[in-house]
Amino acid sequence: MPQFLILAEDFKDANALQRRLDIRPKHLDRMRVEKEKGTFIIGGAQLNEEGNMFGSMLIIELADEEAAQDWIQDDPYVTGQVWEHISITPFRVAAV
Repeated sequence: MPQFLILAEDFKDANALQRRLDIRPKHLDRMRVEKEKGTFIIGGAQLNEEGNMFGSMLIIELADEEAAQDWIQDDPYVTGQVWEHISITPFRVAAV
């Protein structure tokens, strides 16, 4: 099944980091469920020089890019106005 790399950049307003922290438990709960289903492979937060989160990286496995776009739109970080810019790129995890 195709894999996709998702890079998401957070909003930059004064409340962006707090919004992320508030919504984070819901996002992580969803990732746990999606990992059990085999959709979510790996991911994590991007950090700035101060160690604060400013974006995310995810690798997922779905039928096609349209399914990946639909899937990401249901994420709490999207519905909760945490991620402002999202890119989805075909990807392949190395078999090592």
